[in-house]
Amino acid sequence: MWCDDPLSLKTLPWKAPASHKRCAEDVRPIFWAQRPKSYIHRTKEWDDFPNGRWGNSSSPAFGELADYHLFYLRTRWKPERLRVMWGEELNCPEDVFHVFECYLTGNRNKNGVKVTSLPWNDDELAMETSLLTQQLAAINRRGVLTINSQPAVNGRSSSDPVVGWGEKGGFVYQKVCVCTY
Repeated sequence: MWCDDPLSLKTLPWKAPASHKRCAEDVRPIFWAQRPKSYIHRTKEWDDFPNGRWGNSSSPAFGELADYHLFYLRTRWKPERLRVMWGEELNCPEDVFHVFECYLTGNRNKNGVKVTSLPWNDDELAMETSLLTQQLAAINRRGVLTINSQPAVNGRSSSDPVVGWGEKGGFVYQKVCVCTY
């Protein structure tokens, strides 16, 4: 109420869900961080969400991956725009490596266009990725394609503009994590 910039406060490290059913959700696997639409699609029928504690193993939250939620990929970009960002034709693995590197570094691709999304991430990079950009770019240049990451954080304020989230006066602790394709 007395916050100068209420939009800058993040209660959780992901976008707040619109559904009242998800209001108690306080844990999500890191590998879903960049794919919120797929996560929402996969879990839309759940009546129980992971909450950081062991729960009822018969809950859908602990079920098998039996549907095709992984293919629930819709993008806001037109196919023509994606081809300009990712390339009309990929002639070698290095062409793919270059697209990933450009996405991470913000450099322009061979067409002179900034790569602002990848197939599973319509959004630009999270600010916390800036803490790992050079290391991630080097990994991708060598052909290990990163699809998700988080930097190590040791006791930063919950109001930190880069890695902060949660109530004011809290602290953020997290281990470094890099998911690759």
